[in-house]
Amino acid sequence: MFDDLRLGVYCCGHVFRRERAVLLVVRDGTDWQFLCGGVDHSDPDEPYHVCIAGLLDEDGTLAEVSDLAPDAEAERQRPGADWLRTLGCH
Repeated sequence: MFDDLRLGVYCCGHVFRRERAVLLVVRDGTDWQFLCGGVDHSDPDEPYHVCIAGLLDEDGTLAEVSDLAPDAEAERQRPGADWLRTLGCH
């Protein structure tokens, strides 16, 4: 579980507007990104900065990646599916 539910994280517009589920989580150093995994992002306000608590309220399974190592990513095919973790992202 995330230690501080006020932790600020980034998300794409699709996740922010609850249009799509989080299917890709990227931990870039100390920054977290919760993304839909799509490539069709045209929102000029992206990325959105939100508290992790709001995302966890929407999908509690995101807590499964709270131990993701820095510079790693986790991806899943659909909500509730197993996360595939990869080190050395981007």
